[in-house]
Amino acid sequence: MSYIQNWFSETWKIFVNELREVFHDSGVMIIFCFAGLVYPLLYNWIYSIGTVDEMPVAVVDLSRGSYSRDYVRKLDATRECAIAADCLSLEEARSLMADGKVHGIVFIPSDFDRNIVHGEQGIISTYADMSTFLYYKSMTIGTSLVMLDQVHQIQTERYAASGFTGQDALQLVEPVQYDDIRLYNPNISFTLFFVYMCLFMILQQVMFYGSTTLAGTLREEGRSFALLARRGGAGRIVLGRGAAYFLIFLFLGVYGAILVPWIFHMPVHASFWDTLVLLAFFVADIIFFSFTWSSAITKRETVLVLLLFVSPIAVFLTGFTWPSSNFPVFWKIVSYVFPTTFGCRAFMTLSNTGSLSAIAPELWYMTIQTMVYYVLASAAMLLENRLISRHSEK
Repeated sequence: MSYIQNWFSETWKIFVNELREVFHDSGVMIIFCFAGLVYPLLYNWIYSIGTVDEMPVAVVDLSRGSYSRDYVRKLDATRECAIAADCLSLEEARSLMADGKVHGIVFIPSDFDRNIVHGEQGIISTYADMSTFLYYKSMTIGTSLVMLDQVHQIQTERYAASGFTGQDALQLVEPVQYDDIRLYNPNISFTLFFVYMCLFMILQQVMFYGSTTLAGTLREEGRSFALLARRGGAGRIVLGRGAAYFLIFLFLGVYGAILVPWIFHMPVHASFWDTLVLLAFFVADIIFFSFTWSSAITKRETVLVLLLFVSPIAVFLTGFTWPSSNFPVFWKIVSYVFPTTFGCRAFMTLSNTGSLSAIAPELWYMTIQTMVYYVLASAAMLLENRLISRHSEK
């Protein structure tokens, strides 16, 4: 019984000591308070719109035929694009884009209608202002939807000319009818792709840079937390320190993953308790992940270098910018290092579906990561303690 009481007593002292170290370090508090509280608001505010509607587009129609005019009319009727200028040359359209009056160009060559009439391929070229991804997205979606609609129309006309009319022609053009229903993101909002990932990425990065900054400071001052292992087991030290950060980051997680989406009216289908369960798994994972890698930090300034190097890699490996199914084997293996690989996907899935069962694989992977990093963090502390002891003996 005395061992259990001593275990909890020592763990509590370590917990209190870690909180004291955190709140007395102004640099760590700036990271936790500014980055943890301001960044979620900042990113949601920047990407609050998520879509660009009625994007001004310039059209260069050199064909001037019935098919090209029909294409332009339908494009102007889409939600994504609005015809702002009818130019006589591509150079005139480029000038308008350079002046910021339009953000996209549709170029229809002079042989467009002739090729279609002769059963050949008609080509339409599009150019988008890449100053923001949203312009490119609106341009691509608008022109593609109109292209598909016009392809069906042309096929129907050709089948009609061959003697197929009515339902017969429709079955030939579209043998399998389908309805395009976007369950979770009907407007294809960029916000719902990016912000969900960003909110959990902020938690990992804030935890990592805050804890490693503190670790580097303590080692510079000769007060490494590994010295605590002389009067207690490494496991309880890691747990005591982890409990301090768990308290802080569970609060930051509720703020960033629940309160901020509510403030900005983001569509979140998950309940408070389901999101809290996910946060508990993820926060525990990022804590021991940070403890493990902070064992290699000897100077406070090293964190700034890691900030520039690690952040883009971690974002890429979430599968946000590139489908994870298309990752090379090497990068798939590297992605298993970061908690956000599974945490960001789980948060996006849970927010869209509202079902914990849908993220069961991610929770399982985060549990494995947590256990592995807990063992590694404890082993790293014991190793550092022995190195300090040998150095002091000399």
